[in-house]
Amino acid sequence: MSQTSDNVAALGEALRNIVDHAEALLGALSDEGNPDLGSLRERVSRSIETARAHLDEMQSDAERASEKAVAAFEQWIVDNPWTAVAIGAGVGLAIGVLLAARRRPAGDAAPR
Repeated sequence: MSQTSDNVAALGEALRNIVDHAEALLGALSDEGNPDLGSLRERVSRSIETARAHLDEMQSDAERASEKAVAAFEQWIVDNPWTAVAIGAGVGLAIGVLLAARRRPAGDAAPR
């Protein structure tokens, strides 16, 4: 799963938690015979249901977009295998150089 889809999933989970807390708060309110409060409860309930539906739709859209991006990337690799190998080697080399530089003590500069 990509970083973007992980972020979308985390955002979706946070929004679901907010909706769950709003629903719990709504359930904790008592009508106590007040018709305005009953009407408010119904409106908030409908809003919570709508929010849940939108969250489900957002999550599905994000999953589809992520799957399309992965498929496009895989197809690019199939179409350009040597370019992909060269990029992978370059990234590996860059990471190796960075790690080697971090392991070298500051006073041990390479001679010129």
